[in-house]
Amino acid sequence: MKRSWALGVAFLIAGCGPQYTIPNYDTGEIEKVISSGRNPQACIDQLKEDADKLKVKVRLTDVHHESTSGPIAWLYTNTYICTGKVVAAKS
Repeated sequence: MKRSWALGVAFLIAGCGPQYTIPNYDTGEIEKVISSGRNPQACIDQLKEDADKLKVKVRLTDVHHESTSGPIAWLYTNTYICTGKVVAAKS
């Protein structure tokens, strides 16, 4: 029950903000960092900034485009999603 609730919250957060994390449920540490941007380079830059704020190093694993719907949805959404796998914690 807790796991499905946490996944639901993660999906809601993904729609509300440009950055969220996916934890490793065994250790409780951050496993992946997910960021968004208006273009691929902005998305990668945002991922780096988010990783710095979280004090982790990430390796880029995925960049993909998400379609938007509605006549003006492009005005307020970031349509590129970047995923980075945490490789180490910064000291």
